[in-house]
Amino acid sequence: MAGLVAAAQGDVSSNSDDESMHLAGYTFLVFAIFGWSFFLCLLGTAVYLVIKQFRHPKQPKNPVRCK
Repeated sequence: MAGLVAAAQGDVSSNSDDESMHLAGYTFLVFAIFGWSFFLCLLGTAVYLVIKQFRHPKQPKNPVRCK
């Protein structure tokens, strides 16, 4: 048990490489979240327009009829 405490205390020092990797990971995560939110916004808009069109279909004023 005492060996685990001593090992945990030895890992307290931080490395600047680890921090830069975390920063790069968070930056990538932010770009991914923006990309997915844009994609889901477009998808939601398309679904909304399709549902709106099926509820109230457009009817032409002068339909063309073949004779």
